[in-house]
Amino acid sequence: MQLRPLTLKDKPIFDAYARRIDTSLSSYAFASLYIWKDHFDFYWTLLDDYFCVFAKQGDDYFMPVAPIGAISKARLAYIVREAYQFMLETNRNPQIARIENVPQEMLPFVSGCQSYPPHKVVVKETEYLYETAALSQLKGNRYKSKRHAYNAFVARYPSANLSRYSPADRGECLALYDTWQESRAKKCSDAIYRAMLEDSRYAHRIGLAHAGALGLIGRVIHIHGHIRGWTFGYPLNADTFCILFEVTDLEIKGLAQFMYREFARELATAYRWLNAMGDSGLANLKRVKLSYHPARLILSYNILPP
Repeated sequence: MQLRPLTLKDKPIFDAYARRIDTSLSSYAFASLYIWKDHFDFYWTLLDDYFCVFAKQGDDYFMPVAPIGAISKARLAYIVREAYQFMLETNRNPQIARIENVPQEMLPFVSGCQSYPPHKVVVKETEYLYETAALSQLKGNRYKSKRHAYNAFVARYPSANLSRYSPADRGECLALYDTWQESRAKKCSDAIYRAMLEDSRYAHRIGLAHAGALGLIGRVIHIHGHIRGWTFGYPLNADTFCILFEVTDLEIKGLAQFMYREFARELATAYRWLNAMGDSGLANLKRVKLSYHPARLILSYNILPP
């Protein structure tokens, strides 16, 4: 199997294949993979007109997303067999061979390969899908606390508004991330969570540095001349926008609610759905995302070796 390194120049061909599938999962966008290039070496190849991405973890390969193309049971079964054969023959550790972030609708096609014993299917992540209009309006009793926080912020900072991210903002945005990370780490002694914060910094750094090339839409909030919040996302398809990054000064009450609502207001004219991605298994993040009352929870699955 001939693999090619995945670079920014490959985004157009990735996007062309991604448009062939109908999924609301955030992983099926070039930016969601590329921002992790400091942690994995990404490669791609075409198999029977399916775009296949492989990530190299040490000496071993896995697939961070399922083969991308029109869903066909017979063809996908063939692609899965070929991909697994390559990974199992190449990897030193066969247990690394896996396919991640498989959409539920694709599961019967990807997990039904007959060349090997039945694969193990496990839930990887739960993503939160919201109606963009609901988040932009915050109507009703269920959003009462969000409106209160939003209104309190506006009363205190009446001139605050979202402005477009500029490459000149990168340094200040990263400095805010460092402050945010330090504050989060102080409140949680869990080593895994702290490692996730550090790993995320690399992803944020790449996203900020290559925002334009990655097709990211970024907004920042200035308060008293300094950036105190920033958020980035990308269009997944014609109906869905994904929020990739959200960072705010945790000392400013209502700032997170303000930024979230204002960004939703801007997006509501173009996108019906807003995907806020997953909660990484973090109970506090899960509570926050549920408090915004998602319209639907989207499951993604990993296909593991038997």
